[in-house]
Amino acid sequence: MKYFVIQNPGVEGFITHADNATAHIAEYPGNVFVTENAAWGARVSAVEKTKAEAQAIVDAVIDEAKANFVPSETEPGRTEPQDITLP
Repeated sequence: MKYFVIQNPGVEGFITHADNATAHIAEYPGNVFVTENAAWGARVSAVEKTKAEAQAIVDAVIDEAKANFVPSETEPGRTEPQDITLP
């Protein structure tokens, strides 16, 4: 697996059907993307990270969300953010 960090610009073509067909591209909190498609990472100029570096980024975002989580009586289905372990 390759781990990349890049802000998703939300524009068409950032992740194409062909990119995903080559190897699935999964997005995680902290602008972390996991894929075996190194060509996609190069095409979008993503910064490659080690798994440990990428996991630390995800953990930091989740920890911040947990620290700021406030239960809501008006949103009963709203739950505290859960830890995520990258593949």
